[in-house]
Amino acid sequence: MLKSLKISGKWRMLLYGGVGLLFILVIANVIINRIVQHKVSETLQHLSPGLKVSFSAINSNVLTAVLSLDSVIIDYTPDSSQSQHQHMVRFSAVELTGISFMKMLFRRTLSINDVQLSKVEVNLDEYLLKKKDNLGKQLFDHTAFNSISVNHFTVNDLRIWESTRLLLKGNISIDEINIRNVKQPFTADNFHIGAVRGNLSDINYTLPNAYHTLTIKQLTIDSRQQTLQINSMKLVPQYPPSEFFQKTDNQPLYVALNIADLTLLQVDMPKLLDKKLVAGKITLNKSAFNIYYEVSGAQPTLSRSFLFIDLQKTLSVIQTDLFSMNRSSIAYGSTTGDQLKLNGNIETHQLNIRTTDTLSGRHDIHFKTLACALNDIHAVSSGSYQHLHIKQLNIDHKGTLQATSLKISPQYDKFEVGKKAGHQIDVVDATISGITITQLDMARFFRQEIIAEQIWIKESNVYIFRDRRLPRPSRYKPLPVAFLKSIPTRIRVHQLKVSSSTLSYEELPKDGPQTGLLKVEKLQASLSPLINHPSPSDPDHMDLRMEGSLMGSGTVKTTVYLPFAAGKDYYVSGAFDNLDLTTLNSAAENLGHFHIESGLLNNLTFQFSLNDEKSTGKVVGSYHQLVVEKLKGASKKVAGFPTFMLKHVIIPKNKDASLPVARRTGAIDYKFDHTRSLSFYFLKSLLSGIDASFTFGFLLPK
Repeated sequence: MLKSLKISGKWRMLLYGGVGLLFILVIANVIINRIVQHKVSETLQHLSPGLKVSFSAINSNVLTAVLSLDSVIIDYTPDSSQSQHQHMVRFSAVELTGISFMKMLFRRTLSINDVQLSKVEVNLDEYLLKKKDNLGKQLFDHTAFNSISVNHFTVNDLRIWESTRLLLKGNISIDEINIRNVKQPFTADNFHIGAVRGNLSDINYTLPNAYHTLTIKQLTIDSRQQTLQINSMKLVPQYPPSEFFQKTDNQPLYVALNIADLTLLQVDMPKLLDKKLVAGKITLNKSAFNIYYEVSGAQPTLSRSFLFIDLQKTLSVIQTDLFSMNRSSIAYGSTTGDQLKLNGNIETHQLNIRTTDTLSGRHDIHFKTLACALNDIHAVSSGSYQHLHIKQLNIDHKGTLQATSLKISPQYDKFEVGKKAGHQIDVVDATISGITITQLDMARFFRQEIIAEQIWIKESNVYIFRDRRLPRPSRYKPLPVAFLKSIPTRIRVHQLKVSSSTLSYEELPKDGPQTGLLKVEKLQASLSPLINHPSPSDPDHMDLRMEGSLMGSGTVKTTVYLPFAAGKDYYVSGAFDNLDLTTLNSAAENLGHFHIESGLLNNLTFQFSLNDEKSTGKVVGSYHQLVVEKLKGASKKVAGFPTFMLKHVIIPKNKDASLPVARRTGAIDYKFDHTRSLSFYFLKSLLSGIDASFTFGFLLPK
């Protein structure tokens, strides 16, 4: 036949040579493939002492640079004496294409164009998860390669189980995986990945030792679009708050979390390798946080929580240009009884968080601006037995804070509060129409500093009750400036002002069955500046100005000079004008045991200085038709002889401006009791001057 084709000898030689070469290549391919398959099989058998790899078939083609394995099973048993504890991975198929055998042989580099894993089943052992055995390090310690490069890595139909419990399912693809040195830690310089795409669902993972379970209905990630989307994310504690701390080896942090939607845009995926979450925008929609602390000693022991330890290990920094929480709620509580609940929206710009041991230091949270619209804020302070409710609180990006409809109320009946405290305590019931703070530096506020232009407390109604039958704590109470300096929080406010308000003080005396009431109406006040840690360039004092109407009658005005320098005297001056003294009978009868039949205080001016030891100064007064009766006993009967002395000897009926000033003047000389409040100090100083203005004293209560 060849003769009939008349092929020349030259072409016959080329044809025979080509067939021979093809035959040699086929034989060489078979031999090399056998060698490759044997080498791969041998390598898989010696990856790690505790690792066993089996498969039903292995195929390779050096010419097309393809390697595939069927029905792969990987068993990992780190401790042969506990063979019941092992991780297991199954692949229906593993296909590697575009393998560079030259790089593998001569440069000890595993270079693959595409890796596909199909129908992957991973079964994890709970015991080994808690031990956190470092399998990854063992695998790379035994590998024959110095570096690894994979252009495309795909996992299809992935399912991860813990025993019979599904942890997650879905698909993952990763492009441009490069490990420069497999012996070194996986840092951003040593480990690089390109595009990451994934769609995972039914995530259900119990955090080891943290006693919380994380569930996610759907997680979608696309690094090319720089997006990460999570739908229906929950963090569920394994026990209710009442049992959590006892059943979890006293883990101090209980967190119940429910987020309907979490979106991250412009995510810097490579920085996640350095435990840094960096994103352009992070948005939480319909989120609910329920946080409960076990407080040990004076501070929450947050650093003992495995939940927080895991967070520190996973993320050291969170950075975003814009962080927002929409239609969210936060509930905080502690074993001491402190509580905080709120709802609303929060937005910050240039947020930077470092996850330290406490996450409460001055330099752990930074942001440029913060804005919020919160409502139904409820707070409980266990130490004061008081409850605070704020209907609405708004903060804009310019630092203007507006709170409306504030209510401070006792948790219990006013008599019950004192019994629970075990001593005298001021029980406050107050309604405040609103508070406005302008130019508030929110970033510095989170660093424990209050820097603002003005704090304006609007129309208020404040009621204070004290039960004097209870023991009085003998704690040292410093003067106002010294007290402000003792507060670690730095305060710098240009002006604090209070609009027309009502202040009522009711007291049950130690030896009386009925309370006495003092009320100041139309009370207005201003303090400028409000500074607790002054600098050399600041003024040398603060000015306090107050005015109002005592018991709805007449007016009272007061000015107080409060020096910053230690050892300098305070100066107090002011005047009462046109006060109907009979309006004071509630306090006079029940607290002072005397009754005022009639009397008009035309004017009473006062000037005195005070310091840590005593107050000194004077009062000058004038009055008309003053008639006073002394009372005795619970029935408040008129005491005959003391009343006769008051009417005819001690208290002249009239002292008007026609009398010499010396006869209307009383010297203030009162020794300061540091266990008493400043208001008590002021009142007693005034009463000492009034008492001294009468020749035989005024029989005032001591």
